[in-house]
Amino acid sequence: MALLSPERIVDTAKEIVRTEGHERLSVRGLARQLDVTAPAIYDHMESKEAVLRAVAASGYDELRSAYSTTADTAIERMRERAIAYVEFARTRPELFRLMFMFRPNAIAIEADNELGAATEVFESGVDDVRQAIANGSLIDRDPIQITLTLWAAIHGVATVSIVAPPVADAVAADVIDAMLRGLRPD
Repeated sequence: MALLSPERIVDTAKEIVRTEGHERLSVRGLARQLDVTAPAIYDHMESKEAVLRAVAASGYDELRSAYSTTADTAIERMRERAIAYVEFARTRPELFRLMFMFRPNAIAIEADNELGAATEVFESGVDDVRQAIANGSLIDRDPIQITLTLWAAIHGVATVSIVAPPVADAVAADVIDAMLRGLRPD
């Protein structure tokens, strides 16, 4: 049997989330899957919340990998990443739901649910928006506000893609293109 490690705990928890949803994850059930006791889990992770955060962070790492692109322009990167985002939601719906229990620091609300991995993914979008503003492809407004606007639109499509995949296939590119057209300078 493999030694218990934080990585093994996260990988097993991620599989439980993927197949059963984050609501069904319990430390006892996780321990059973790993053939250890619950206290052994707590030797590596301080709480169920810590396990969920680690699984969400792992999901954001996967999303960041899905965001890799060779596009030459910021606008093309935004378009490709929007499609990757929708595809990620459709293919990993339970992980996607868990990930969005945690927020990037740009979304300032009174809740203790900020996650560094979420911030890193969000910042990659902000960087593209800043570059598009700098080269005149987008209006000169607050890049975080524009990024939140674009994210809200594509997150809506991604959420719909979970329950109605054909709808997302048909509208994801249209939504991002319409948003980008609407944000062009006059």
